[in-house]
Amino acid sequence: MSSHFKAIVIDGRVNSDKIFWQRKIDGTFEQIHMERKAVGHCISTKAVGSEKRQDITPLQIPGGHGGGAHRRGDRVPLRLEARDLHAGGGGRRVRGGDHGREGPRMGGDAQLTIVLRNSSAEPRSTTLHSQVAVMYYTGVHKATVKKDQTPIELLPNEVKSLDWVLEYKHYQNQLVDQAALMLTLSGRVKETQQVLATQYNFRLRTPDLSIAPVGDAVVGKEMAAKISFTNPLPRTLKRVLFRVEGLGLQSVREITIGDVGSHSTVTVTEHFVPLLPGRRKLVASLDCRQLTQVHGVADIVVREN
Repeated sequence: MSSHFKAIVIDGRVNSDKIFWQRKIDGTFEQIHMERKAVGHCISTKAVGSEKRQDITPLQIPGGHGGGAHRRGDRVPLRLEARDLHAGGGGRRVRGGDHGREGPRMGGDAQLTIVLRNSSAEPRSTTLHSQVAVMYYTGVHKATVKKDQTPIELLPNEVKSLDWVLEYKHYQNQLVDQAALMLTLSGRVKETQQVLATQYNFRLRTPDLSIAPVGDAVVGKEMAAKISFTNPLPRTLKRVLFRVEGLGLQSVREITIGDVGSHSTVTVTEHFVPLLPGRRKLVASLDCRQLTQVHGVADIVVREN
């Protein structure tokens, strides 16, 4: 952080507006929409001395680099906005479907709800263009997996909800890194030429490895842990491998599982001898080309012999 360049880059990442540009026929760009203070929410880190999440968003640098003609309090006749799955407020939003608080799961269809609100006293119509793309963890676009368009008719002051579904077959061979996707929505109001544009980022939740300690945890005495995993995909996982380790419990060990059928559950028992007393963590991860980011952890309190 001693570099002036790094400080500027980090400031821009947590204090930015999101600006949408339209490319014209002559190759130039025109700003068509802006979401103020869209970047820099829910910034968190691990809390000191516990496993809890600490929200450090209030620590970000005040202000921002955004500008433009959008003024606080402006009334937008037709609203469309992407919001976090559980955020409140706002009459224009995209929200998660019936997935619970964890969000859509890997291997199933991702269901979202697009909410449009016409706050004018006149009817409005538009064609809503939607596109979903697979993203690397850095936010870099990898591939577009679905495009469609939907004609919309709204009565004065009407609020309309649209169900939007991304089927598993559309993304099954495209996901990378942390299974991140971005839904981009755009349109133009026929009566007023107002531009609608917004984006919604979401991740497909991967399953966890379940770790259950068996026996007393005593220094120098053998104990065990049962590690279970259920394949969430409608396809067979090939060459599955578990890696298990724990500081003061055991060094890294690989367990060959082999193929795991669709929606099948596999359970293995790992034996080890604790070497150090105190609170320890046994960590397991799954290695497989078809499914990544699968982990599990168990807290084990080891007693002196």
